[in-house]
Amino acid sequence: MKTRTDNRSRFAAAALALLLAAAPARAAFEDLGFGARVPGMGDAFTGVADDISSVYYNPAGLASLERPKVIAAHSMFYSGLSDGSNLGLSAAAFAFPLSNGRGGTLAGLWQQFSLSGVYAEKTAQVSWGYRFDRRSVYEKFSIGASLKYLSHGFTRLDETYNAVENDLMQNGNTDPVLAGANSRAALDADVGVLYRLTKRWTLGGALLNAMQANVAFSSGDKDKIPMKTRLGASYKSLWLVLAADARLQKGPDGKADKQFIFAAEKVFPSLDRGDVGVRASLGAGDREFKQATAGLSYKIQKIQLDYGFSLPIGTVKETAGNHRVALTYHFGSATQTEIAEAELLEQYKRLREAKDYKSPRETASLNDPRLADIKELIKAENYYAANKLLLERANELLPDSTVVGLTKRLSTVAAFWPSLAVEGRQKNRWEQLLSGGVKDFLNGADQRAMKQLAYAQSLNQQDSALANFLDRVGEITRVTPDKVPADFSRGWAEYKLTESDELYTKKRYSEALRKLDEMLELEPNDLLALKKSGSCNYMLGSYARAAYDWEKASRLETDPLEKAKVSKMIEEARIKQGKASSWQPPVSGAAIPGVDEKEETKAEKDAREIEKLYQLGADHYAKGAYGKAADTFRKILTIDPQNTQAKKALERIIRLSR
Repeated sequence: MKTRTDNRSRFAAAALALLLAAAPARAAFEDLGFGARVPGMGDAFTGVADDISSVYYNPAGLASLERPKVIAAHSMFYSGLSDGSNLGLSAAAFAFPLSNGRGGTLAGLWQQFSLSGVYAEKTAQVSWGYRFDRRSVYEKFSIGASLKYLSHGFTRLDETYNAVENDLMQNGNTDPVLAGANSRAALDADVGVLYRLTKRWTLGGALLNAMQANVAFSSGDKDKIPMKTRLGASYKSLWLVLAADARLQKGPDGKADKQFIFAAEKVFPSLDRGDVGVRASLGAGDREFKQATAGLSYKIQKIQLDYGFSLPIGTVKETAGNHRVALTYHFGSATQTEIAEAELLEQYKRLREAKDYKSPRETASLNDPRLADIKELIKAENYYAANKLLLERANELLPDSTVVGLTKRLSTVAAFWPSLAVEGRQKNRWEQLLSGGVKDFLNGADQRAMKQLAYAQSLNQQDSALANFLDRVGEITRVTPDKVPADFSRGWAEYKLTESDELYTKKRYSEALRKLDEMLELEPNDLLALKKSGSCNYMLGSYARAAYDWEKASRLETDPLEKAKVSKMIEEARIKQGKASSWQPPVSGAAIPGVDEKEETKAEKDAREIEKLYQLGADHYAKGAYGKAADTFRKILTIDPQNTQAKKALERIIRLSR
């Protein structure tokens, strides 16, 4: 019996010594990581925080979950040591979006660390993460917090009542330390934040153990858990993650210990054989901290299995490293993003014979005779059927790199909107814009498509599928959506008018006009925009274009007093242009007396040409190509000799060239 007790004592002592060697001056509730995916990335997750592991690393990331998830994990630390030490960590967590994510995501975690059955630490926590509404000024932010219940304790061994002295001999006396309190519990908290800088770049910050709980066994002692600061950044594309973390923590000597970790993760997707992921990291820091990690994962349908491995460099020797496994289960149906990804994989599977296509923006023309039947289905807005037919016809269409671009676009549309046809009622304005945006997207008119989709989303901001579709189309076209700020509730067109008014007040007429042109492209008969466009052109000296805009506005105006005002403005513009006429207010929709159709067409053509040339001249001027800029402004003056804006620009260039 004595021999067994002695062995157990040595075993426990070895395990305790191992803990001290694992990290310089290890304290209770040391950061041991969670799950297996993130430890495979060196725990560089503060700026990533995109799965259920966020409950441990940065609770703000819980807000990104779109469906319930559970995870169970087990870790073995420093396996293979000759003394048989056994250090293990078991953990489980769940996450559940509230009201489809509108109320944030609630999560819970439990984990237990055990040292050879002698010492144990238990953590139970509840967490919540919330992403601000897209209509909020804080739409790029997510926040989160966790409340933790921490408890730890040790088992009283025989040595408790038969203490060991310095000569390693038992003296038969009670050990005052081991005979004291052998358990302690306390509360602590974590807080976190995420900021989505762009679609691909995310910044994160977390404050762990913010309350610095005192977990000393004796009530008169202090053993505070050190507060830990984590800062991170990540770059994410569809199947790639790059991450970096900086960690700051107060060391035992009072100085701040710093650690830096860089990680990468790559997923190799497969439509029918599951997704395989690989990841790795390198870390370095104060107190000789050096670490290398690696990991693998396999995901099929709703199940994901992760494995993580880490090896401390230059500290603990003769060990096979740390090994972790985790199993995650995803509840509910696939998200819109997952459906779109699956559709993309389907296209790549069917069209993998296509080689060397230059850009994902290349797309086959729907006017191609080979696509006539597909074009008809698209015109009928039956995108599911069109996509299915295109897949069936894939072999006869290859090799053609533009077909790959078209299939990518069509599969994305079909994943979100299998059909947009509406029978028995007239479409709402946002539905009309969505239909137009989808067709422009499939035809390769990317700029116009993004304008229409952004306009549609501004009129229906509650539709998360529409918002996600807008983001996905932006990724494919590489055109940034022109979204309306969250605090502006009157839609994209009204926002353009507001922007134009602000610029007009500042006498920045060219910029104000560009905002109006963007709006008029989608709302060509907006009366107020036409009047404002005429005013901007008049102030810029483009009298022909001003007269044209006001004439069009006059046809739409129904108020006699307002129509009379517009008629005076048109007369003044004609005089400035040198083409005065006896103009009378026309009947709505009638031709303009004194201006035949050819002259009106020429006025419109001249106005558009002047605008195009002015933009070209401004671009040359910005690049320092003053000679080309001067030539461009002279071309404007040959069209409209009274154009004061071109005159001033030319004079400015001449002064600079002297």
